[in-house]
Amino acid sequence: MKVLEFVKKYSILFHLLGMIVVAFLLLLLLFNWLDIYSRHGEAQPVPDVRGLTIEEATQTLQDNGMECSVVDSLFVPDAKPNTVLEQTPGAKTLVKGGRRIYVTVNAKSAQMVTFPDVVDMSLRQAIVQIEAAGFVVKRIKHEPSNYKDLVLYVDYKGEEVKTAQKLPYRSEVVLHVGKGK
Repeated sequence: MKVLEFVKKYSILFHLLGMIVVAFLLLLLLFNWLDIYSRHGEAQPVPDVRGLTIEEATQTLQDNGMECSVVDSLFVPDAKPNTVLEQTPGAKTLVKGGRRIYVTVNAKSAQMVTFPDVVDMSLRQAIVQIEAAGFVVKRIKHEPSNYKDLVLYVDYKGEEVKTAQKLPYRSEVVLHVGKGK
């Protein structure tokens, strides 16, 4: 009888205690559900796919329960075409199954870029423009001319470069400049 009287007299404490118990049980359920939903503790290392062709990399990642996604392509002359240059996340990083791995692939050929018009320009200014456009000055040949260090013409692989001609990015060119008197 005394318990019933206590509950009637202090019903707010009884209800408060009930709310605390219910909140504790809800939090316990929430944290258990989050462990299951987020697959907590189910990580596996990412295989190293750098140097593999895109087909081999895709197959290797699929065999490990991951997806492959190409995000960029670069042209690196020393690397084989269509091979993986970089990957994110990196090799041996722990990830969950089904994770997408982003790769950068070596392009099959260099990007074609318009060569700047540097004929009748000073040597110094021509070099700055050529390098800014992404080309490399391989050699400077001096030829007879009335004007010293004036660009007479540019050649790429023995052929004269025409105005607005497209050449592969990072191509090496030869500048033919005047000797002066």
